[in-house]
Amino acid sequence: MDQTLQDIAPYLAAAALAAALVLAILLALQWRALRRLRRAQVMILGTHDERDIVEHVQTLDSGVRNLREAVERLTAELSEHGRHLDEALTNRAVVRYDAFRDTGGEQSASVAILDNHRSGLVVSTIAARDFARLYIKHLDHGVPDRELSPEEQRAVETAVPRPLAPPPGGPPAASAPDPASTADPGDVLPAERPG
Repeated sequence: MDQTLQDIAPYLAAAALAAALVLAILLALQWRALRRLRRAQVMILGTHDERDIVEHVQTLDSGVRNLREAVERLTAELSEHGRHLDEALTNRAVVRYDAFRDTGGEQSASVAILDNHRSGLVVSTIAARDFARLYIKHLDHGVPDRELSPEEQRAVETAVPRPLAPPPGGPPAASAPDPASTADPGDVLPAERPG
């Protein structure tokens, strides 16, 4: 039996050496694959403290949830700011004209200062040789509190050519009041025109 072991010992040694060589090659391939995996994991996880992929995914999910909530909040705020901008008096127009035949130089004017819904003010100054008058009219969604002159209407249409529709649940559109019932001597403010 000793003789048999001595006869096969070189073969056993060669087989063990071949197995060790195969295992070393497999170990090198596994080590290389592990290095690639760790490099990819560092790209995904970053170089933060050690944590596993599940914690990282939970952190990302929480971040995405917070981001989604922030976007929803910002969208609501943007919508609210848009409504405020639509109601800001950002549209204006000036229409100059001669109110009387004996005056020249288009000294009378109507100024419309409105929001995007045609709500705001129309200020008109009527100038003659010996006096000037100032008229102020209020509009709510295009409906004036007093009848508008053609020049005032042109100023309103020039300031906001395409008004926005009233917001849902907003004030109902009312018809313009009868000018005879709303005439008030206090509406006209006479002023002496400097000579």
